[in-house]
Amino acid sequence: MTDEGLNHECKLCSQTFDSPAKLQCHLIEHSFEGMGGTFKCPVCFTVFVQANKLQQHIFSAHGQEDKIYDCTQCPQKFFFQTELQVMSS
Repeated sequence: MTDEGLNHECKLCSQTFDSPAKLQCHLIEHSFEGMGGTFKCPVCFTVFVQANKLQQHIFSAHGQEDKIYDCTQCPQKFFFQTELQVMSS
């Protein structure tokens, strides 16, 4: 795979991804660094062993109204603090 199409960059570590969904999954991993390899849903506290499984769970079980981190500069809301940090930087 070439770098062409890798236009979704993590502002925390500069790694690039070919889709917004893959970047979001990566940001979930940043959110849980040092947590022993588990990923807990911030809404219902269900625990997953893979970040992509938590991502799938959030999309299927929770809606926009469940996002808990509010941006102070715009009306956007996020499930994870790292998403908010990336948007704010």
